[in-house]
Amino acid sequence: MAPSLRPRDGEAERHFIETLRALCEQAGFAFQIEPAPDQLPDFLGDYRPDAVARKPMRNFAIDVWSGPDPSEPPLPSVRRLFDGHPDWHLHVGFMASDPLRAIVIPGADPAQIRAQAAEIRALHAAGHRRPAFVMALSLLEAALRVQSEDADGTNPPGAVVQALAMNGLIEPETEHALRPLVALQNRIVHGDLAADPMADDVALVLAAVETTLSEEASHP
Repeated sequence: MAPSLRPRDGEAERHFIETLRALCEQAGFAFQIEPAPDQLPDFLGDYRPDAVARKPMRNFAIDVWSGPDPSEPPLPSVRRLFDGHPDWHLHVGFMASDPLRAIVIPGADPAQIRAQAAEIRALHAAGHRRPAFVMALSLLEAALRVQSEDADGTNPPGAVVQALAMNGLIEPETEHALRPLVALQNRIVHGDLAADPMADDVALVLAAVETTLSEEASHP
């Protein structure tokens, strides 16, 4: 049996996958951990995802990723397996090395989130790019809680991005753009002084926050 993309991390991985399970099932997906080969489509060959989430015409193979860089091999070759299969998508869930224990956080009003976004833009304009970037990503989870009653705890950032994509609140292109930013956030908050967001990264994250809050955002 072919392995998934990254090495396993025992209890941390189980916690992460259970978080994804709750978010996916709340969104109406059937969720299955470690599916058997005969439960997967033939085009995946020997590749084995850590979990799958299924809806009619909207299926996800989920691979938990504990490394820092989502672009390193073998991810590109695995993504190519999904070419020509529009009802199936690969989602890589980023798992921090020290995921926070879940706590209950009250939901925020969209107006409060937008006010915070305005403060973050001002912080960024003043040249404080790193704190603005970290705070902008934190708003993604607040925006998710507006749309999902079950998202009431402290979820790993990768799980938040995953949930936004699976709920149809952000486009696949946005999800792919946010993935490396989650890894960058982890480096910054863990003291990597060399990690520095690009000038447009804060704008990208805040645009995803606004898309999530938008009345036009619809669940699949």
